[in-house]
Amino acid sequence: MFDHDHPIYEQLLKLIREHRFLTTHQLVRLTITEYGSLRSAKRQTLRHLWTLHDRQFLTRLERRIGGWQGGSTVTIWTLTTKGMRHLTGSRSRLRPHHYSTTFLEHTLAVAEMNILLNELSVQHPELQVEVRNEPECWRRYLNEHGVTTTLKPDLSVTVTSPEYVDRYFLEVDRATENPGRVIGKCWQFIHHRRSGTEQKRTDGIYPFVVWIVPYEKRKAQLVRAMDSEPKLQRELFIVVTPNELLPLIRDGPSTA
Repeated sequence: MFDHDHPIYEQLLKLIREHRFLTTHQLVRLTITEYGSLRSAKRQTLRHLWTLHDRQFLTRLERRIGGWQGGSTVTIWTLTTKGMRHLTGSRSRLRPHHYSTTFLEHTLAVAEMNILLNELSVQHPELQVEVRNEPECWRRYLNEHGVTTTLKPDLSVTVTSPEYVDRYFLEVDRATENPGRVIGKCWQFIHHRRSGTEQKRTDGIYPFVVWIVPYEKRKAQLVRAMDSEPKLQRELFIVVTPNELLPLIRDGPSTA
């Protein structure tokens, strides 16, 4: 279908399918290596997106989305039924759905962390950074009652260097939930760890669980909540702001 068009069309559609929703700026960053400059990437990416929109492969949402540094109105792109059928060969139709701003903010924030990790791997070629999105990062296991359960982190990350391999589950927190619900999710990771299924997949060491929060006040709030749980295996959990994520992934967790 795109044989005589720009080869970037297929890449853009696949990226949007992988993340479900992406902003124009995020798509520019994900494809910038295809262009000679940032200016060219911005101009041409927008042109390609509008071409795909005009051909009804993409639809767009205009929303005011709160970012880590504040909110702004952005253009968000997602696949249409035609776009999904092109990629999958399926004849099924995407159901119309109203996506809440809260859902979109979380989905875009997860995509942002993925993009930051992709940029880290470009900046540090000595590191192999493997990121898995939902649902590939989900884990099925038997809980303490023998019931099959699914753990649903936002992302899983494996960092391989010549000296070490580090593994993480990432949870993107938007400060919209009571800390008690975060603690409840922490216990899900504890139960998964106790099942031993993850350790069989790897080298016997369970991944660190990293909560990425939007600001320092929320970080302090979650740290206090975790510290107040005496039976929580505290060494398993790390709370960081977005600016602290890449140094953690690059340098590894503190051993102090």
